[in-house]
This record gives sequence, structure tokens and C-alpha cells, in this order.
Amino acid sequence: MKRTLFALGAIGMGVILSLGLVEVAMRLGSISYPMFRVPDPVAGILLWPNLGAWFTAEGEEWIEINSEGFRDVNHEAEKPDDEFRIVFLGDSYTEAMQVAFDETYWSVAARALEGCPALRGRKPMPINLGISGIGTAQELAILRAFAWQYDPDFVVLAFVANDIQNNHPGYGAASLKPFYVDDESGQFVLDDSFKTSPEFRSRTSTLRTLRRQAIQSSRVLQLAVELWGESNRRAALAVGKDRRGTLSRPPVDATLSEAWRFTEAAIARVAQDVREKGLDFLLFSVTSGHQVHPDRKYREEFLRDSGGGDLLYWNRRVGQFAGRNSIAYVDLVDPFQEFAEASGSCLHGFDNAVPCGGHWNVLGHRLAGERVAEAICLQVAERSSRHRQQ
Repeated sequence: MKRTLFALGAIGMGVILSLGLVEVAMRLGSISYPMFRVPDPVAGILLWPNLGAWFTAEGEEWIEINSEGFRDVNHEAEKPDDEFRIVFLGDSYTEAMQVAFDETYWSVAARALEGCPALRGRKPMPINLGISGIGTAQELAILRAFAWQYDPDFVVLAFVANDIQNNHPGYGAASLKPFYVDDESGQFVLDDSFKTSPEFRSRTSTLRTLRRQAIQSSRVLQLAVELWGESNRRAALAVGKDRRGTLSRPPVDATLSEAWRFTEAAIARVAQDVREKGLDFLLFSVTSGHQVHPDRKYREEFLRDSGGGDLLYWNRRVGQFAGRNSIAYVDLVDPFQEFAEASGSCLHGFDNAVPCGGHWNVLGHRLAGERVAEAICLQVAERSSRHRQQ
């Protein structure tokens, strides 16, 4: 028995020493896999407040999170008289972990707007409220919970194709985030019952909170979580591949049809909220790497492998909806395609991730920011012209 206990003790000490050496080696090598996200009762998820860490999944950037849980600096609630505040809502493209802070499309747009004649004397100030993985319903919740305290002058909503499925509980996560759905009387209402679900309560429990803090403080635990999470990401990619092409044509199943309806209603609700504040609103559609790949032949082959249809179907449908509802809309696909083909440049992708795929790279953010700034400047100028005529 003594020999057995001694052997077990020796093995345990060996494991602890080995893990300690791995911890030290990871710290010396600046290797980390921090947890960027925490559960939130408003949007279901936000970023870890006041976190500073390296993001290396796509690109390699030092990321700083503000005190509210967004990738941005802290902003005072009281707006300076000479400041023109623009709230940006969106998902991972707006969160923009993949590029440096000053290279994000909203930073580019703010700098470009410094040359807007209609804003002369006012400094454009972007306020980023983007969170990776969320949909339009969550963006509406974030608008109502966070945006108005900053007294914004303008609101921008970035729309991504996967928002459509993110907006319907039938595609999962019903117990982890809010949705806007039809109630029994057919009214489009907020369903935030996730806040009382056992799964969400478990995620926000003291025990799970302490576990997250322990993982955040240990590189070895971060590595273990990363390895476990990799299998989940592969499974999610497989599901995404199975759904590929469903947004390139009109929906044929009831769930996707309803997801489209929920999505359009949520966009309209965002626009309505902004208009009720007397502000201007801009909706723009984010591109995918497949849509704007510099090789036309690649795009054609991708569409064929996806079952045919139209790579731009969802962009055009969102644009038509915006037109019917008098919502200012910018579709980035055409200018992105033209630029990519003329220059042979990829606007998506990073050396350590998917070539010409995934999120916007620096060039993509720059082109998007310039286009968004043009649209904002135009709306501001039109508002100023109306005021002068009155």
C-alpha cells in the first residue's frame, strides 16, 4: 500500500511539474488562448470587460475591451458639443478582432468623415457595439440597452448573411440569447426567456464564473479549453457547409422562410427605434469571401458546388426590403468585386487562416470604411439641406 501511494504521489508530482513547465513555457513564448466572451443578460453574450489580450485565430492583433464589454475605448456619456457620434452595430465584422483598432472599418470611416463638408467643425467619433456571433435581434437589444446613453447622432447596422439563421430559435441557442418572434396574437415581440433558462443560469452561476476566472489566469487551462473548442468549431463548420447555398435562393422550408421574416422585421424595428430618436440610419450588407473572390472562375465553381442559385440573392433581397421601407442601404458586393478583380487582391483572409476567406483583412476594412463614410456624409448633407430649406 505504501509503495502504491508513493508511486501515485510521484506520478501526481510529475504531472504537476510537467504542467508547471508547460505554463512557464507558454508564458515565455507569449502563447495564450484567452476567453474573450462572457454571458450577458441583455444580448446573451458580450466581451470580457477591461480585457487586454492577443487574438490570433485570424491575423494577430492586441485587443483591448472597454468596461462595458465591447472592442472600443471607453466613451463618456456626456457628448462634447463638437463631437458627431456614430454607433456601429454588427457581429464579428464590426467587432473586428482580426485587424488593428485603427484599421477597423469604423475607424476608417471616422477618419474619412473628417473631410465631409456637412460635418465641418464636428469630430466624427465611432462607438463600436459589435459582438461576434450575434444576430439582428441581439443587435436591437444592444441598441436599446447601450447605445442611447451616448447620445449618438447616427446609427449604422452591418448585416451579415448568417444573421438570418441567428435570428430564429429553430437554428439553436434558444436558451442562450434573446429573439424577436411572433407571440400568440401575431405581434412581433421580444422573447428574452433565455435569462431564466437552466443553461443560461448555469453559465452565470458563481461556480462557472470562478471557473472562467481560473481559465483566464492559466495558460495550460486555456490550451485545454482551446483543444476542446476546436472539435466544436469543426462541427459548426460542418453544419455551415451543409447549409451552404440555402441563402443563394428563395427559401424552400418553413423555418428559413420564418427566419427571413423575423430578420426583416428586426431590421425594420432597428430603423424605427432610430427614427423615433430623430436620427439618421444606415444599413449595409457585409460581403463574404466567396462573393468577392478576385477569381471569377472560383466564384462560379463555388456557386455550382453549392447547388446553384445566385451568390448575391440575400444582398439583393435585403436591399429590396430596405427600399420598400425607405431605409438607406449600401451593398458592398459590387464595389468589392470590381476592386478585387481589377487589383487581383483578396479583401478577406489572413496568412494564418483561410486564404481569401473568413473575415475582412486590412484592405477589406479600408474599402468598407470608405464606402460607409460616403453614405453617412451623403445623409448628413441631405439632412442639412432639408433644414436650410425649412
